[in-house]
Order: sequence, then C-alpha cells, then structure tokens
Amino acid sequence: MIRAVPDAVTGVVAPGYEPVGEAFAATADGSPCAFAACGDGRLVCDLHAGGFGPDAATVLYSGTKGVAATALLLLVDDGLLDLDAPVAAVWAEFAAAGKSEITVATLLAHAAGLPAVERHLDRRDLAGARALAAALAAQAPMFAPGVPSYHAVTWGWLAGELAVRACGCTLGTVVRDRLAAPFGLDLRLGMAADDPLAARLVRPRLAADYRLTAFIAEKPDPRLERVYGNPPFPIDAWADLDLRSIEAPAANGIATARAMATLYGAIACGRVLRPETLARAGQAAAEGNDPLTGRRLRYGPSGYELAGTPSELGPAGDAIGHTGAGGGSHGAWPGLRTGFSFLPAELRSQDADRRAGDVLAALHRVAAA
Repeated sequence: MIRAVPDAVTGVVAPGYEPVGEAFAATADGSPCAFAACGDGRLVCDLHAGGFGPDAATVLYSGTKGVAATALLLLVDDGLLDLDAPVAAVWAEFAAAGKSEITVATLLAHAAGLPAVERHLDRRDLAGARALAAALAAQAPMFAPGVPSYHAVTWGWLAGELAVRACGCTLGTVVRDRLAAPFGLDLRLGMAADDPLAARLVRPRLAADYRLTAFIAEKPDPRLERVYGNPPFPIDAWADLDLRSIEAPAANGIATARAMATLYGAIACGRVLRPETLARAGQAAAEGNDPLTGRRLRYGPSGYELAGTPSELGPAGDAIGHTGAGGGSHGAWPGLRTGFSFLPAELRSQDADRRAGDVLAALHRVAAA
C-alpha cells in the first residue's frame, strides 16, 4: 500500500472487485475519504482518497450507533438484556411520566419520544452521561411511544444507561473488550489522549454548503434545535479532546474504514452474533415518518438502521448498520456475507452527496453476481 497524497486514489481491491475501485475513484472527487469492504470474511476493498491515508481514522458521528447497537446485541446473546421487556425492568426510574410500558426494543428503535433533553445543557454536561440519562428518564415523552423520532444524541445516553444497568459496565467497555480487541480493530468509543490511535485521527472538515440532513427543509421544525443544539457547538468539535475522550454512544466513535468493514463483515458472516439474534436485529421495531423532519425512519430493536429509508445503506434489502453525518455509511448485507464502510473526512450535505451510494451500488453488483 502506498502513501496517499492529495487528490490521489490509492489502495487495493481483490480480483473481481475492480468496478468498486473505479466507482470510488470517480465519486471521491478529491475529497478525503476511505472505503473498505469484506466479503466472505476477507478484505476485498481497502481504498483511500484525498490525502486520507490507509491507516487514518476519523469520527463516525451517528455511525457510532451501529457499533453500540452491536454491543447491545452481545448483551442480548449473554441473556443480560431482553429486547421485549419493559425498560423499567432493568431501569426502574425510567417508568416515570407514563413510560412504564415502553420496551427496550421501542427505546432503542428511537420510538420512546425522548429526542431531546428539556433542560439547558452546556458542553461540560456531556461528560456526565448517567446524569443525562437520569434527566431523560424523568421526562414525559415528546411523542407517543412507538412513533419513531430520531434521537440524534440522546439515543447514546439512553442506550449507555441500559448497558450499565444490564451488565454493570459501559458500552465503551463492551466495544473494547468484545469487539475491538478480539477482532483487532482500530475502533474506539471514548478515546484517551494517550491512545496511539489519536496520532492517526483526521479532523473532519465541512464542505462549504454543509447542512445537517434534519435542517435541509426550507422551514425546519424549531424543536430540532433542542435535538441537535443543546448544547450548541460545531459538529467537527466531536474531534476535540474533551468530546472524543468521553463516551457518547450516539456520536463520538472513532475508527478506520477497514475496522468498520471488518466488524460488519464478521457480523454478516455470523462470527459476532447468534443467528437468531442477527435475524431479530434486522426486523423493524419502529418505522414511520419522523414528526420533526418528515423523514422516513426504520429501525431494528437494538438501534440498527434498516433498508427502506433515504439513509444510504446500499441496494440490499436486508441491510443493517448505520449512516453518519456528512455521508458516512457502515453496515452489513447478511444475505451476501458482506460488510462495508464509507468513511468521509469531508462532510457533505445528503442532498449533494452520492459518494457512498455510488460505491455501494458498485459493490452490490459485484457481490450479488
């Protein structure tokens, strides 16, 4: 593998996967990004562009949710977490304000009606994940339980508290001990200042016209400011030391594309989860239009995004995983035994970005042939 230089596309593809490399080269358009894919347990694509080197890592943003969802499914396999049980069975305080019947699956499928913390937060509050979870547990739902509304940041605090209540450790610990270490992955949920991976971290940059997908509408719902702007800080700040060193399971995972593709490739090949757990993970637990954005949502019972929405997880109807702000896409196609990761370090608006879609279309054509 040669060192990437600005505007160059470098990397390797396995025989037969040349069309994927061609699609990546055509769509990268000089932007710093990487794409990796695993098929049948082997790395078949490992590509980089725009100066984003072969071992570079960056922030996953909401791609973190797919990693956390996988960690939660490990707890299901362990018998420590029951997707069909009320959340209050493991977290008694969550029953407050009419939430006693909300199940774990409903909560993790973004359908508990808690997309925002009601009280004003400042940046320092983000280090107190359990206090934030407690605040959410005390709130009444903004929407009727069962109605999906994207929990952009609060999902992480809710999911993280579930993990602590179920197994006594944080999701970051589960990710480290059960996923990153066994599979040798450059993947972190909470990264210490002295972590060797920090030296390979690329700070994301924003395209000139970048906007979060939720705010693309001509007149965004004003309540979205509570979802995305409490507390207010620029999206690239998740790469700052204070925010990358905490655990925010909805937003601040850091990884290489190779690590994410390897993880999802292992999932697709049945090396991570029991077959029945993987099958359940791909079944919709909540679907419908987000009342704040109108956007179609479809989530599995542990928080995976599923196929059938505007989010780009490729053409496969059984796709599971999670997209991330700025064009990231990370997931598995179990029927094709394929995992993939498109990891951008230049964030582009969804309505002006075909990078992941073009590469995944090419990958699907090869994998399904």
